[in-house]
Amino acid sequence: MSDHEKARREEINDLLSSTFNSILRIEEKSLDNRLTGGLTISEIHTIDAVGYREQNPMSVVAARLEVTLATLTIAVNKLVEKGYVQRERDAADRRKVLISLTNKGRQVFRAHRLFHKKMVDEALGTLSAEEERVFLAAVSKVNGFFRELA
Repeated sequence: MSDHEKARREEINDLLSSTFNSILRIEEKSLDNRLTGGLTISEIHTIDAVGYREQNPMSVVAARLEVTLATLTIAVNKLVEKGYVQRERDAADRRKVLISLTNKGRQVFRAHRLFHKKMVDEALGTLSAEEERVFLAAVSKVNGFFRELA
């Protein structure tokens, strides 16, 4: 690998790290409001994974978040205490516990989805249709690589 290629790879590494960290900081600032006060980004992402009007078994939500059931149980316990998530026994199989969002949880879900829509719209707003297509293809390939490692 040439020195030029090494420098380009280092620049890409710096850009990926910087972009990831910037998105997290912006998300934290943007979602720190009356609807989400007192919630961590991880809790907001858990609310998002539960789904807006869905009732899901814990295993489905854990799979969406790519976490263990034990990790999700801890998070859900906190969200139940805070009033964002509710538990209910499955009518067809009383052994199953389904989780869903409360009205308060659905408000956070909508705020989080709106944040991401605005962020993507603004971030890509200066790209042409062709640049956006190329960007999507490139990021999809990079994302696929990282998903395989995770």
